[in-house]
Amino acid sequence: MALVLVVDDEPDIRLIARVVLTSAGHEVVEAASGEDALELLDERRPDAVLLDVRMPGMDGWQVLDRVRRQGPLPVVIFTANLSARSEAPGEWQEYEHLLVKPFSPDQLLHAVESAMASTAR
Repeated sequence: MALVLVVDDEPDIRLIARVVLTSAGHEVVEAASGEDALELLDERRPDAVLLDVRMPGMDGWQVLDRVRRQGPLPVVIFTANLSARSEAPGEWQEYEHLLVKPFSPDQLLHAVESAMASTAR
């Protein structure tokens, strides 16, 4: 069982992610903003992060930058915007774990588990 931090300003997306991930045996903590996510990361280090890129205030790329400063951590970027990869800051344009909304439960679970497996290598 892994602890997954789900960061999205949309409550429905957090709910879907929580249901899918807890059904697969993972524990989920949720953050509605980038700022909330960073507070949670200070309290408890998750095994993976599911991170929306477009949020009010601190966006997902800013959160990702701060997460990466703390060391390796599997992160799945998710977005409804198909051009998110091209809008990413240069160092993240080749980001390998990208999930486009809407996604199926299987796609979500596969993305998170794949990110955790590739970071463990």
